[in-house]
Amino acid sequence: MDARVAAELEYFRTVPWCAKHLAGDDLQVLPIIRPSPGAASAEGGTAPSSDQFFLKTLNTPETIAHLLATAEVRDGKQPIDEVKVFLAIGAGVMGFKGMAHGAFLAGIFDFATIVKLGTEGADAAVMKPPPVVTASLNIRYRAPLRVDPEAGELSHLRVVVRAKARQEKPAKRLVFEAVMDCDGVVVASAEAVYVEPRPRL
Repeated sequence: MDARVAAELEYFRTVPWCAKHLAGDDLQVLPIIRPSPGAASAEGGTAPSSDQFFLKTLNTPETIAHLLATAEVRDGKQPIDEVKVFLAIGAGVMGFKGMAHGAFLAGIFDFATIVKLGTEGADAAVMKPPPVVTASLNIRYRAPLRVDPEAGELSHLRVVVRAKARQEKPAKRLVFEAVMDCDGVVVASAEAVYVEPRPRL
């Protein structure tokens, strides 16, 4: 395991309610590696085709200070039923004072479902096609995600997003369901649909 990924795992294990999600012998940590904030060039950065928005742009102490993705792999076999994405967020994602911006939550959902999409394979419930694009992302906001505008880098709000695939027949679309919670409180839920882009005429 990469040292940076291992450090993120230990960070979230220090948060009691997050630690409950990170227990068990079937836990697999997914290799999402972010460069140290502000040091992308020195450390080689991330590939131009990767998710620069989450791995670079939002990789700051005031936005997403910590990021981890995990799955439970029973007996080392596919399919992976669900992925969990853990985030520690700061006041830089605030919309109205004291609340995370709704558009930021939409971005988190899209990121989490893309992580789940990356686990889809030959043995998974839904076959992964060539590159896909988001066709729709429907979100139901249930409770405000409150951040402390005065805390700066000293305090971060931790959230976890659980994302799973929902198979459709015929499988012309890839449908994912996700739920975001904070300390056991459901903040929002979402359904994301991905399709293979049509070739240009």
